Amino acid sequence: MSHNLCTLSNLAIKAGDRRLLAGLDLNIGTTGFYAIMGPVGVGKSTLLAVLGGRGNSNGLNISHDVFSYAGAPLDPSNHPIVIKQASRSEQTQRTINGGTIKANIQESLSRDPAMLCLDEPTAGVAHSEAMSMLHWLKEQSRRRAIVMVTHNSKQARFFADWVVLLGGGGIVEQGTAEAFFNNSDNPATKHFIKTGSLSLPRLDAHPRQLAPEHRGLLEGINTQTVGSADGILNWIIRRSFAIVQAEGVGKSSLNDLVMALQDRSISVVAISDKMPPEIAEAMRAAGISIIFYNSPDVGAPREIRSSLALANQIGSAISQGLRVAVLQTKTERVEVLAAVQLIHTGITAKDAVDLLNVKAADVGIHTHDEQFLWDLELVLDLCADIDQVNTGSPLEDTQRNTKKDNAAKLVDSKGSNHDF
Repeated sequence: MSHNLCTLSNLAIKAGDRRLLAGLDLNIGTTGFYAIMGPVGVGKSTLLAVLGGRGNSNGLNISHDVFSYAGAPLDPSNHPIVIKQASRSEQTQRTINGGTIKANIQESLSRDPAMLCLDEPTAGVAHSEAMSMLHWLKEQSRRRAIVMVTHNSKQARFFADWVVLLGGGGIVEQGTAEAFFNNSDNPATKHFIKTGSLSLPRLDAHPRQLAPEHRGLLEGINTQTVGSADGILNWIIRRSFAIVQAEGVGKSSLNDLVMALQDRSISVVAISDKMPPEIAEAMRAAGISIIFYNSPDVGAPREIRSSLALANQIGSAISQGLRVAVLQTKTERVEVLAAVQLIHTGITAKDAVDLLNVKAADVGIHTHDEQFLWDLELVLDLCADIDQVNTGSPLEDTQRNTKKDNAAKLVDSKGSNHDF
C-alpha cells in the first residue's frame, strides 16, 4: 500500500496545558480504507479535527516534524475533507432513514477529494443501511483514501485495509487489518480487541497517579544512563544529577575536582556534614552553590523526612535546569540518596534499586537498605493527592506540608533501623 498522500511525523496536540496526543507518526496512502480505533476520549475526533485543518480554531496547540497533505503543508487551505461526528439528534434521525450522513458523503465525494475522513459515520444507522454505506465506502477506497473513526471492531475487521489504535496519548499499534486482528503480539491490542477498552494512562497523568506497572522510566533515566561513568562522575539522571567521588583530596586534587565539575557544568553540589570543610570552601570559591545535609552515622536509622527535604532541594535545582552532584566519601553510602532522588521523580523503588545495582559503575543498593526505600515510596504515594492541589495559598501550602510531615512521621515511627 502506497503511503504518500498524507504524512504526520512526531505530531503532538495540546489543549491549553493538557497534552492530548504526542509522538504520532502516521502515513496515509493515495488509496485504501483506514480505520482509526480506540476507547472513548483517546483523541480520535481530535485527530480528525487536526487533519481537517480545524486544530487552531478549536483552541489546540499543534507541533510536528512533518505535517503534509497532497505534497504541501497541511493547513486550513490544504487538507482532506472531514465529516464530523453527528449530534445525538442527528443519530436518532439516522435510525429512521440514514439521516443526512448519506447526503453529506455524496456531497463530499462530488468534489472528488483525494482523502475523505469520517467520524463514526455508522453511529445510529440501522444495520442494513450501515452495511450498504460501508460497501460503498470500500468501493470508493479503491480510488481515494478513506479514513474512518469507528468503535465497531467487526466493521473495521471486515472493511479496513489498515488499522490505527490510539490510546494513552499515542498510537498503540498500527498495521494491516489482517495483522492487527489476527497476529498482534501487543497485549494492549489484544485486550482492546477482546474488550473494547485500554488501561493506559493519560499523557498528563502524574507518575504517582499511576499503578506501578504504568509508571515506567522518565526521559534521561534508563539502564544505559544510570550509573554511567564520566570521568569522576557517575550520572544518575543524565546531565542533571550525578555522584562524585571526593575522598582524601589534597590541594592539587581538589583543584582537579573543581575543574572536573566546572567542565561538566555542575553548578550545585550536595555535601554532607562529614565532608572536610576545605572542600566546601573550594566550591564556594569556584562559584558552585552548596546544599548541606546531615549524613546519619553508620548504624543509625535514616529519617524519611530529612531524606525528602534533601530530595526536594535537589529536585528544585534540577527543575531550574541546574546540574547537581553529590560528593561522596568511602564511608558514606550516597547511592541510597541517589535512589531517593530517583523515587522522588516518580519511578518506583523497585526500578530505582534495579537501576542502581550496576556494579560496573561502583554504585548499588544493599538489601538491608531496600525497606527504607519502600517506606519512602509509600510516603510519597500517600501524599500524591496532596501534591495535585497547588493553589499558591500560604495557608493551604502549610496544611499540605503538615500532612506530608505527618505521613513521614507515621512511617518513621515504625522504628525500623534503616542503616545508611
